[in-house]
Order: sequence, then C-alpha cells, then structure tokens
Amino acid sequence: MQVRSETKWKRDQQGKWIRVEKQAPPGVTAPESHPKALQIPGVTYRVRTGINVSVLAAKSAFAVIAGGSAVNVIRDPKVKPLQFSTSSNVNGIYIGQSTLLVALAAGKVSELETATGKVRNLSPDLGGIPVGQPAPTSEGWLINLDSGAVVALSQKLSPKWRFIPPGGTYGFQPAICVGRGVYVPGESTLYRLDAASGLVNWSAEIGERGGITPTVTAGLVIAAATGGGITCLDAATGKRRWNIGVDVTGSASWTGIATAGIQLVLASQQGDVVCINRESGRLLWVRTGIGRVIFPPIGDVKHGCAVVFVQDTDAGILAEVLGLDLRSGRTLWRARVGNLDVAPILTGDRLWIASSTGTLYAFDYG
Repeated sequence: MQVRSETKWKRDQQGKWIRVEKQAPPGVTAPESHPKALQIPGVTYRVRTGINVSVLAAKSAFAVIAGGSAVNVIRDPKVKPLQFSTSSNVNGIYIGQSTLLVALAAGKVSELETATGKVRNLSPDLGGIPVGQPAPTSEGWLINLDSGAVVALSQKLSPKWRFIPPGGTYGFQPAICVGRGVYVPGESTLYRLDAASGLVNWSAEIGERGGITPTVTAGLVIAAATGGGITCLDAATGKRRWNIGVDVTGSASWTGIATAGIQLVLASQQGDVVCINRESGRLLWVRTGIGRVIFPPIGDVKHGCAVVFVQDTDAGILAEVLGLDLRSGRTLWRARVGNLDVAPILTGDRLWIASSTGTLYAFDYG
C-alpha cells in the first residue's frame, strides 16, 4: 500500500507560502507528484456580438450574454443570435426550461420566453437593485439586492420574504440556496435561513470581511474570510467542523470556493490557489504567484483540473485561463482571452468565456 508524504503549509515572516514536509516512512513510496497532463480544451468556436458583455449565462449547448439592455441568445455559431432588448439594463440571467429569468437594474425581475424574448411575467418593484444571477429555490426564486438584502419570490414573482444581515455585509457576494437552506454571507457572520419562511435556522461567526459566497457540499458548508481563514461548518446545525486560521492563510482576499469531489479549491486576489481535503481540512497543495485571480475557480472533476482566471487590468495583463492539475496544482493547460467582466461558466465538456469586448468563446475538451 502506498502512503503519501505528510505535507503541511504555513506562511513565513514575509507572508509567502512555504511547505513543511514530513517524509514518508522508509521503504514506502509516495505517489507521483506530477502526473501526465490530461485533456486540453480547444476553441470550438467564437462569436463576435459587438456588445460590451457584463452578463453571461449558459446551459448545455447554448449561452446567453447581455450588455446594457441588449440580450443575445446564441445557439449555433453559424446562425445569427436571437437579439432583443429589455426595459432596463440587465444585471443577471438564469436560464430555465423555456424561459429566462432576468434581473433588471430598474429594480424588478422579468421572466422572458427564451425563443422570442417576449415578457411572460414581471415582479413588482423590489425596493432595491437586483444584482447577480437569480437562483431557483424549491419555492420559487432567490434574488440578491445591491443593499445586501435577500428577497424570495414565488414562481409567479410575488415577494414572499426579505432578509437583511443584521451586521451588514462586506462588499457584495450573493446568497445561495441548496435544498431547503438559504446561506447568506454577512460581514463576519454566515446565516442559514429556511427557504420557505426566511427564518434564521442558525448563524456562525466566520471572521471579519467574510462576505464571500460559501460552498455547500456533502452536508458541509465551507466559508472563507480575510480575518478568519477557511471554516467548515455542519450544514444542518452550523457547528464548526474544522478551521484553517489566518496564521496559515494570512490576510488573503478570497475570490471564491469550488468543489472537486472530496477536494476544495480556493483562490485569492493575491495570486494564491489552495487545495484542501474537505473532510479533514488538510492542505493538499498550494500554488503561488500565478497572478491576480479575479473570479471564483471552477472544479472540473471529469477532466481532473481546477480552472482559474487570472487578470490584472491595472498592470495591463490580459485575462488568462489556467487549468491546474487537481492532484498536484501544476499547470496542465492555459489559454489567453480578452479582458473579462463576467465569470466564465463550465457546462459538461464546454467552458464558456465572454470577453468584455463582446466575443463569446466556447472551449471544448478534445
């Protein structure tokens, strides 16, 4: 039986990640740390739309992009996209079975027919500006407002309840709904609400500047905060399972958390990517100095990689997409694209990327 070397990570006095490794017992071979590269995605097609893309949604083999009030539904690169305009600027889109749920800057949510763009339903004014992608719940829809409030709507887009984190929020990170639980990140507290009633089931302190969308997987909630490190909670009770403190992570400004089987991948604006065992909280590997990571990473278990997006417009560095090996963190593949204003999306074997200048890329694995 092979046994891994026991690897631990910590920050040195200059704030850099260093590895503290305890060698495996004599006669025991550690697994190869740099496995062969897996499949590399290639550009299947690109579509130039001519709009400044600020919203991207994708489902299966088609994508929807928006900029201002202009919306393009793209199903085939050889066919002209369906183009229509909404009543105000678009802040988020969710693709349903035959409709699009659209968050409008005018303070409302609209349900549109995907095939025509015709309005099927419209919510009343929500008392704030909807931001981010609407999220489906068992009862209807979850809408995040720019004020930090969360509003639940029925299937017919009627407001059901509203929640505002008592301690305020740090920046904007959308709440999520998993099963019958709604998880709302506050400034230093994470709240779990009942999706039907909006009542608080539990709350847990996660550290200052904790306004990052958590990840819920296998009955666990993973949260990250600049002032509290990385915390794992029981999804049903909010009880802490493990924590990687700031003495290890430093003052990282986390951009997101991805799940990849039993692994968790987190990325920071400082250019760090860390991989963690979700059950034990053990750090498996760390990549540093890859550049400013601007969007949450994507865990792609099928192809054995974590997909991260690096961009630094202040330094004149164009966006680069990296595929990091889930087993070692080494770079498997990379691709250059134009600057991004919206997070890419993975659907099955296809990675959708929309540049801010209006080009939609579809990267498919070979």
